[in-house]
Amino acid sequence: MPAKIPWLPSAVPAGARPERCPRCGRLAFIPWTLRRDDATKRVFRTWVCAECQVTEERPESE
Repeated sequence: MPAKIPWLPSAVPAGARPERCPRCGRLAFIPWTLRRDDATKRVFRTWVCAECQVTEERPESE
């Protein structure tokens, strides 16, 4: 397993509602950061797995 990335979570925070990770299958996929696309002005949330640290961007409702 590759080294953990320091600015991504290495554990599921208390009170988080994790989902199953699409890569490793563990219940550790959590919402992490928000960003707004400059071109479309849509809001996206980056989800990250606290175990394998895979990330995925999903559209967020405003």
